[in-house]
Amino acid sequence: MDTPRKKMAEGLKENNSNQEIIESDDEFYNFLDRNLEKESTNSFSSGFSKNIIRKVEAKQQRRFNMKICILISILLVITIPMFVSFLSTDFILMLASAVSKHKFTFIFLILAVILIQLGEKLIISKKDLHRGEYQKK
Repeated sequence: MDTPRKKMAEGLKENNSNQEIIESDDEFYNFLDRNLEKESTNSFSSGFSKNIIRKVEAKQQRRFNMKICILISILLVITIPMFVSFLSTDFILMLASAVSKHKFTFIFLILAVILIQLGEKLIISKKDLHRGEYQKK
């Protein structure tokens, strides 16, 4: 493969007008050309950093999830005994009447939360589909 540097070196050798390339320099440049054309087997693959970043992010997400689970567990351990201590027939009748009185409000809130969660999943999956289409082009 004829590189511009080789053409320049040959042109300088022929003309001897601007400067002469010493034989040791010429050998050095040829050595560099040969070794730069070879692919390095000692380097990491191109996706190596992405894999490392993905693994670190997954580990951080697992830590965060673990902290949330521990927090929820502690809150449950605290609130369940308190709720059991409040249980009485009057309290249960009051809760039942409140739920029956506002049942449509509770149903609406539960459906709203479920629909928001499903909507986010659909939006995320559509973004992933669009990214795949753009990357293929």
